[in-house]
Amino acid sequence: MVEPQSTANAARTETAKEADREVTPCQARLIEYLDEHGIKPASWYVNRAIFDGQLRIYLTLNCNLHCPYCVNEQMGETFKKYDLAPPENWAEAINREERHVVFTGGEPFLYPNLDKLINAINPELRVRVYTNLCLNILETLKKIKRQAHFFVSWHPRKGADKSKFIANLKYILEAPHLTADIHAIDAEETKELLAEDLEHFRSRGIVPDMDSDQRTFKGSGQNSLSNVFCRRRIFLIAPDGVRYQCVSRLMRKVQPMENFLDEPLGPDANIDICQEFGNCAPCDSLGETTMAIIRGKD
Repeated sequence: MVEPQSTANAARTETAKEADREVTPCQARLIEYLDEHGIKPASWYVNRAIFDGQLRIYLTLNCNLHCPYCVNEQMGETFKKYDLAPPENWAEAINREERHVVFTGGEPFLYPNLDKLINAINPELRVRVYTNLCLNILETLKKIKRQAHFFVSWHPRKGADKSKFIANLKYILEAPHLTADIHAIDAEETKELLAEDLEHFRSRGIVPDMDSDQRTFKGSGQNSLSNVFCRRRIFLIAPDGVRYQCVSRLMRKVQPMENFLDEPLGPDANIDICQEFGNCAPCDSLGETTMAIIRGKD
């Protein structure tokens, strides 16, 4: 699943000198940590987004589409499968933490009883769902009785059904308790197909926002890896309830943190020493993130 960049502030890679001129709170804490240990970074990656406090829960990593720019596809053979937690367990943990929640994946509508889960969440908490809307989910949508917002993404792929997409979107936009944003990804592999699809949608009054391809992030898809001190303020939770520092680790099931379903969440920010800058997921560039890049791996 690709997160719309409209939900995150711009990010850029900076030299150490540039970073010193405009230090973010997240970066300041990491600089303090590095100074204490006598470490001088060669460069910085800084996303100036402000932590939104939301839970980002990957209900399933399965998807009905296989887009070339999707993080799941980027992880290749390292991608792992998860057992799925039942909806009542998710609802209990979400309500316990009293945090707004974003459901992502994969395709969340492939998670069994998504409507039951959404309805069981405290109505004072915001619920947001990333979805491609290309499934037979109209009856599931009709079972959702509380407010929910959908981040809808169009992907011009085989299996991306425009008629289902439009019917599902029409229901959401007409339902008084449901809302939606619509976006598409400007990826090189799908430019021609996307242009045709956008014309089809515009003729029906649907105008998606365009997001750039997240694979331009220099921490992703590299042959050589670097050592990095990474500080992120984010709650990323896998389909089995386990929290991870980044999407790359979540996809590979490496270096797990606390299990959200069994215990309270730990601090929202963690400084992590990592030897895999270059093997990040493309979307690990998003959110309140600061990375101090040290050197290539020895």
